[in-house]
Amino acid sequence: MGPTPDARQLKLQKLRVLQRDLKKAQAPVRTILRVKALIAVYKGMKPEMVAECYEISLKSLKKWMKQFEADEDLADHARSGRPPKLSREQAQQLKDLITTQNQRVWTARHIYVLISVLWQIGYSVRYLPQLLRHLGLSYHKAVHILFKKDTAQRKHWIQTLLPQLYADKLKDGWRIFFQDEVGFQTEGTLTYTWGPKGKKTEIRNYGRHGRVNLIGAFELGTGLFHGVKTSFKVNACRFRRFLCHLKHELRSAKILIICDNASFHKAKWLQEWVGRQRVWLRMEFLPAYSPDFNPIERLWRWMKEEFFHNRCWSSKAGLKHTVQDMLIKIKHMTSDLTSLMQQELERLEEIGKFYETPLKLAA
Repeated sequence: MGPTPDARQLKLQKLRVLQRDLKKAQAPVRTILRVKALIAVYKGMKPEMVAECYEISLKSLKKWMKQFEADEDLADHARSGRPPKLSREQAQQLKDLITTQNQRVWTARHIYVLISVLWQIGYSVRYLPQLLRHLGLSYHKAVHILFKKDTAQRKHWIQTLLPQLYADKLKDGWRIFFQDEVGFQTEGTLTYTWGPKGKKTEIRNYGRHGRVNLIGAFELGTGLFHGVKTSFKVNACRFRRFLCHLKHELRSAKILIICDNASFHKAKWLQEWVGRQRVWLRMEFLPAYSPDFNPIERLWRWMKEEFFHNRCWSSKAGLKHTVQDMLIKIKHMTSDLTSLMQQELERLEEIGKFYETPLKLAA
């Protein structure tokens, strides 16, 4: 004999209050689903129909009804389960080994062998990723760090030298450019792209090997970029030619170049020549191994994304033509480049905040 209508109504009211409380407490969806299923039953639907609608087994539904009638909690309770094969100490030791020996590649197969050798315990290779995630590890791509960078020198540069350069040189009418070199290959570079599902996006590769180098300088604040392409390796002679080309472009402007520590930048005869041009030309060098301090690196990435990703050239001449077209287009994109490099400007200011030095680098 089932519950009376009054008893059923009381149960229904209690379930609705419970449902509201569970939603406020952001309880697991499964627990709320159980309450909804019971509400349907106490509204008068047949348990078989409720089980079918909610895609649950009739056995589970009856078990929930029994729990509710006995005023028991409908939430999941901890289960004992199978005991772990690795003890807490062994699991911690495994995590420490993977964390400290990070100058090698760790795959599930390597870790399977490690566990077998150390503790004579066998795991399924398919289960190991789940175990490692449980230990707080993840499978990700390694990144390079500049091991030789001098933290004290970097701090001095960003804390003292760079703010002083901008404060003094801009006041005296100097234009400050960040300078670097980049190369483009006829093989192009591949990246992710949208395409038909289940089909590979195939890029024609002509099997030709060629390279075009670009020497460039970028002025933060104005968005002005000046670049000169060359088919040859960049050296001190070609770098000096670039500086003369930049001077010709800017006419009477006084130019300060901030560049990296490439050996040709510091060639003795080049530095002597720069010394004789001190009326209009100065050079400053970034700290060693600090490409992250040079905002033009972001510009190179953007160029490759916009003009060179997923493209290959049948000849070096075709690649040179593409580089030349890009340089022509960029001349009319100063506002776009200013917007693009705004993030780099903000990033440099964030570096300044990290070193407790406010930077104002906009010209």
